[in-house]
Amino acid sequence: MPTNTDTQFTARFSPQTIAGMVANQDVLASYTPTTSPINLGMLADIGRATIYAPDIQDSFYARFMKAPLPRGDSAMTARFGEITSYAYDPAAPDTVLFGAANPSMATNVATKNLSRQIAVEVNDYWIKQFCQTEEMIGDAMAAIMATSNACYRDDMWVAAKAYFSGTVSGALATQLYTLTDNPGSAGFADEMVETLWDFAENKFAYKSTSYNSANFNTKSNKVHIALKKEVEFPAFKKLYSETFNPEFIKIAPTIDYVDDFATPAGLPAGADELIGIVVDERAYSITPMPDTLTTEAFRNPARKSTSFFTTYEYAFQNDPFFNVAYIFTHS
Repeated sequence: MPTNTDTQFTARFSPQTIAGMVANQDVLASYTPTTSPINLGMLADIGRATIYAPDIQDSFYARFMKAPLPRGDSAMTARFGEITSYAYDPAAPDTVLFGAANPSMATNVATKNLSRQIAVEVNDYWIKQFCQTEEMIGDAMAAIMATSNACYRDDMWVAAKAYFSGTVSGALATQLYTLTDNPGSAGFADEMVETLWDFAENKFAYKSTSYNSANFNTKSNKVHIALKKEVEFPAFKKLYSETFNPEFIKIAPTIDYVDDFATPAGLPAGADELIGIVVDERAYSITPMPDTLTTEAFRNPARKSTSFFTTYEYAFQNDPFFNVAYIFTHS
């Protein structure tokens, strides 16, 4: 069923599907002055007004943010396969010993698939009432840009969540795991910690073709874990910290707790809700386009207003030749 941030996403940017992420998203062009957090009656007061934009949060998906592109509008990731080896024969010519087949190479190209513009329009009448002194102009601009930036960061969270957790279609059966216990049941902490350890320290830590849909022999050296907030309770955290003690593990994964994931398409039979993702650091990436985050102002003398436009362009990418595992509660 839709989660809270799914609903927010729908209300703000119209219904989006994962398929829609590969095309340009809708522009946030339906803005009207009466709906903006900064166009409130408090701006009519003389003096200082403190305006709080929508709540923002640090995003788990920010771990996968790349450096902006200096040019171009796409990003390619390539992965070489392994070379077939021959049995050693000291009498064999070099053409036999070193004439193995060329390694295979898989590529994945991400093009701009998140194109968004936030518009904040401010009426001159309100600005003049608010800015009684030169110093107050800074207060007004800070409120305007804080609102725009908060909307941008919140949108990036929702868009990344929709893209990276919105579908498990195409994933191998070995990438999908359904728990037998659900949060709140007596055995949940034990099963959840064991599952995370099995993926991060066992399955991902050795070469295998079972946990990436491109069927490449892959070993993960850095792993990130995201879990829903329902998992964050003392019994689980105590067991997790003991199990993932640096003395006992090969890979030290990071762990983040998130409000929720998207409701993914392609749920396995018997699964109810996505509760955790274990991901190789190289599997996800968010690539900013050149000049990815820009702000411009437009003066409209007919409306006696100024509009501030924040525009951002990103390429979201899920590389299928690196390990990812999805953990579900059971229905």
